[in-house]
Amino acid sequence: MNMAGSQRFTGGDVLMQQLKIDPPVQLLWRVQGRPAPEALRKFHANLAQGPLNRRMRTARLPLARPVWERHTDCSALRVSPRTIAPEEVMDWADAACRVELDAHAGRGWVLSAAHIGDGTSVVSLVGSHALTDGQGLIGAATLAARETARQWRSGQPSLVEDLTDLVTEGMWTYSRLALSRLRGKVAEVPATATRMLLGRSRQADGAAPVRSRLAFTVSAADAERVAESGGGSVTGLMLAMTANILRAARGTTESGGPFTVGLPVSFRRPDDLESSNMVGIATLRLAGLRGRYTDLAHIRRLSKAVYAEVVGRHLTGYPQTDAALSNAGEMLPEARDVFGPALGVLFRTVSGAGGPPGRMNCFVLRAGGTVSIGFQSAGVSVGAGLVEAELDAWGLTPTHSW
Repeated sequence: MNMAGSQRFTGGDVLMQQLKIDPPVQLLWRVQGRPAPEALRKFHANLAQGPLNRRMRTARLPLARPVWERHTDCSALRVSPRTIAPEEVMDWADAACRVELDAHAGRGWVLSAAHIGDGTSVVSLVGSHALTDGQGLIGAATLAARETARQWRSGQPSLVEDLTDLVTEGMWTYSRLALSRLRGKVAEVPATATRMLLGRSRQADGAAPVRSRLAFTVSAADAERVAESGGGSVTGLMLAMTANILRAARGTTESGGPFTVGLPVSFRRPDDLESSNMVGIATLRLAGLRGRYTDLAHIRRLSKAVYAEVVGRHLTGYPQTDAALSNAGEMLPEARDVFGPALGVLFRTVSGAGGPPGRMNCFVLRAGGTVSIGFQSAGVSVGAGLVEAELDAWGLTPTHSW
């Protein structure tokens, strides 16, 4: 194994630390038959050698960023002793996320698997979002599949290293995040005043206390064909679908009100498989419209503009939007089929809090010839019929329902 140096916290890592939040991010593989026990054990052992198996070491100087260091312990591989029913897959996936994760102490990930009654199997890799983002989780899985994961150097950074970080990156990172959070508090003042004056939250109007989650896999070629014929991208197509589904669930399709979507934007290099949280959050604002959003060329232009703003300023934070769409990109073949040919691979973030009332998250991941799409909503019921109707409106047919 090659030896790698310690890695300083990124701005996203520092934000997670300051907010004291640790929601799980999850990869789900759906494969034919049963994965070979040796394949599961080897993948687990390789993950233990990679970037997920690290813990926090605090810097000795204030405003110098903490570092991630190599950790030797990890959670054991978990294989379910019972066969689960096909309709229980997402319940099992939720249960796989209900593990005690403490990335800062070195308990940052868990690998588990279960056989399904229809002859397929599901494998779950859960990681702490305080440890990494979706692309980082996929990168760790890719390194484990390639058996090229690198060990991390342990040991306290020198005082000179801490001082250098303080004056070059640390002070800038902490001050930028402080200003970002201050701007967020200022922006929240009108909404807070509304709640105090009216005694209610605008977001929660008419929201039912429910939480829904659904996932489908579609043909990547079909999704690309539909997106290109509309002058847009697959991400733009999924963005339009997210807005249309949530507006239909809320019953506001014909109201003509504007719609906002939070879009994570990656700062990592294309070949970076090891970094932790490397995302900023863009806010895309769709103008008021009666009926469905279908102009993918317009959405593409808007998206490019907000992406450029975030990349140029390295904005971060979690804006309060109607919905969020996270496109984790593409999983390479070696990771996609590490347990055998995959029917689909799903990425998602799971929050126990469920998010603000009336909000929906959409997660997109391409794996070979498939694109898996996961929907999660809080405070509003999103049924399978709404999603299937929206897919049908674009001429898309699910190849697999999770």
